[in-house]
Amino acid sequence: MINISCVVVTYNRLELLKENIKSLLNQTYAPNKIYIINNCSTDGTAGYLAQFNNHNKITVVNLPKNIGGAGGFNHGTRLAVKEGAGYVWLMDDDTIPEPDALEHLVKTATAETSVGFVCSRVIWTSGCEHMMNKPKIAPEECANNNVVKCLSCTFVSILIPSAVIRKVGLPIAEYFIWHDDIEFTQRIVSHGYKGYLDNSSIVVHKTPTNYGASIITAPDTAYWRFYYQIRNQMATMRMQRNYLSFLFSSLNKYRLYLRRVSKRTSNQDKFRKEIKRGFIDGLKFKPKIEFVD
Repeated sequence: MINISCVVVTYNRLELLKENIKSLLNQTYAPNKIYIINNCSTDGTAGYLAQFNNHNKITVVNLPKNIGGAGGFNHGTRLAVKEGAGYVWLMDDDTIPEPDALEHLVKTATAETSVGFVCSRVIWTSGCEHMMNKPKIAPEECANNNVVKCLSCTFVSILIPSAVIRKVGLPIAEYFIWHDDIEFTQRIVSHGYKGYLDNSSIVVHKTPTNYGASIITAPDTAYWRFYYQIRNQMATMRMQRNYLSFLFSSLNKYRLYLRRVSKRTSNQDKFRKEIKRGFIDGLKFKPKIEFVD
């Protein structure tokens, strides 16, 4: 048995967190440790988690402020690696793994030494594919195969070797939310490691609706998130390209976002404002990649 630590980041979704913890404790391949990173929830989460203070498997970290999903994954991943995890399994609090989800991930992750990450197949409550969590499949792969190579994925159930994390660094905490997972998995692949999607490992992402990160179809209340999306995407492009290419690509992305906003049926002004703000801040946003001490 390899040493696996699970990191769950939670914020104000207590009922789903309860379901998540139950599913983790009932895995056919049991994780050695479960870190619950509480992002300063205000819904009674800390009180509920107090029952695990002396649990032999669950470690609760109550953060003094909300540092976003990116900050939570950065904090939890660093802690898990420093405390001896061989692999780290990341997910949000509204992720409900099937009982054998981890078992399948482990089988694929340990099949070869060049594996950088393995992600699960993410479905919605209806059983269909979740639009938000589609991994980017490598061009040469067939998406119908059981295990396929992918170039990036989200943090909704992903298993990563600690040795890889030590080499490439941690998820970027300053991203706060969105694109931290895409940047991180792309970074892993850019270091020569292989990423895989294991379709036998299934998790349910219990979001209120099944929507992707498209600005056209996103709920009206999600407008503020798109500030982080364009800002963080620009930061990733800055790291991967020279300045002229970065500037040209950013201007083109801004233009495309404005075009897409115009296709919304409601709340266009709020989305347009956040896109403009994200673009302006993205021109000067230069977050640093941190490494495990």
